[in-house]
Amino acid sequence: MASVPHQLILFGPPGTSKSHRARKYKADELGAVDQNIIPVTFHPEYSYGEFVARVLPLTNADHRIEYRVHAGPLIQALTRAYAELEKETPGKVMLLIDEINRGNCAEIFGDIFQLLDRDDEGWSSYSITVSEVICSALKVSMGPVTTTQSILQQKLREGLEHNRLMLPPNLHMIGTMNTSDESIFFMDSAFKRRWHFEFCRVHLGESDEERIQADALIPSAEPVRWEAFLKVLNDFIRETCTAPQLDDKLVGPWFIKARPPRKGKVHELQDADAWHRLRSLANSVTESGAGGDNSASFENNVLAFTRNCSKATQDRILKLAGYDVGAKRKFKAILSEGSGIYPYYLTKADAGSEGLTILKFLDALQELEAEVDEPCIQRADIAGKLCLYLWDNVYARDKTPLAELVGMNRQTLRTFDQFVDRLDTFFDNLMKPPSANAKGEES
Repeated sequence: MASVPHQLILFGPPGTSKSHRARKYKADELGAVDQNIIPVTFHPEYSYGEFVARVLPLTNADHRIEYRVHAGPLIQALTRAYAELEKETPGKVMLLIDEINRGNCAEIFGDIFQLLDRDDEGWSSYSITVSEVICSALKVSMGPVTTTQSILQQKLREGLEHNRLMLPPNLHMIGTMNTSDESIFFMDSAFKRRWHFEFCRVHLGESDEERIQADALIPSAEPVRWEAFLKVLNDFIRETCTAPQLDDKLVGPWFIKARPPRKGKVHELQDADAWHRLRSLANSVTESGAGGDNSASFENNVLAFTRNCSKATQDRILKLAGYDVGAKRKFKAILSEGSGIYPYYLTKADAGSEGLTILKFLDALQELEAEVDEPCIQRADIAGKLCLYLWDNVYARDKTPLAELVGMNRQTLRTFDQFVDRLDTFFDNLMKPPSANAKGEES
């Protein structure tokens, strides 16, 4: 007998693989496969008619409008479940409801709510009287999949003759929901009471797929593995976030999926945002008062990309740059100017000058053949997904912790653009060992 409850909701922070867990692990436990998994996604405009059954106008072959009954996901699941009961060993059917709390469940389920109470055998404890539209939808939907005249069909016919409906024991409903979503409909206690809830934690398991995700590299000035980064980030959220429901604000390991190893030109392997950032930095290296800092940031961004490449690719890029780890301006192949602690790269050069301008270096770099031989978490995904989630959700009410993390005053940190512009500082300070933080506070 399956250990999966008849009505189950998987809930937890975003990125905890709830839909995948339902489609793979829960479906495997039930033995539900192929057509016996019926998916649906709730949203604010989703209705009872879409979920159960409704009449829709359709254009026929004669270009005339005719009205037909359309079976929704619930009736489709019922059809499959009843068809399975015809077999000597009936299979399980899973109605998968993604984002269940993004729809108005009271309106979507309507009178179906009454069927969620199950008896010891798994049938609905009570039947309900339904409309002719729903009965017609079920009869039409059952036509292609039921061919024998069994006791079950006789029992079902008797129920349909009186317009009565109930859920069979081999029909399971599994919902998923992000508890951090705030733009959702309220679920009343009577509805919740008819479901089992399973919390999905933010930890990764030991499967091959999960280990690949855990070990994915985040290219940065000091490269870090995704699992280690998430642990530190979630600890930081637990310590600094003032939201009353803290579990809702954590970040799951699948919030960003690692990109696989691949080959191509450097500019094809760099994400568009990272490449745009390199271009922007290259054009700003002669900016008054910021050229040295922008030149250093340019170096760090190029080096961060190389750390996720194969050894052969790293060697090619560093050779092109004339990399000298001990020099103030580390890319000796690029022309630079200025003395002291703030030398900067050049965007233009006199005719006959030996060496590349930073813009010519970029042109050569983008056409270099490269291989990324490790799964990686792209910088653009960190900025566009994770940082936005922290800004817009976790620290929506008080951004002081984010301001302190990136070395800014709360009154100075006013825009999201300012936050992502200091992504390197975000990484550096977040991953700084506790001893380093303690020394900084003492000083």
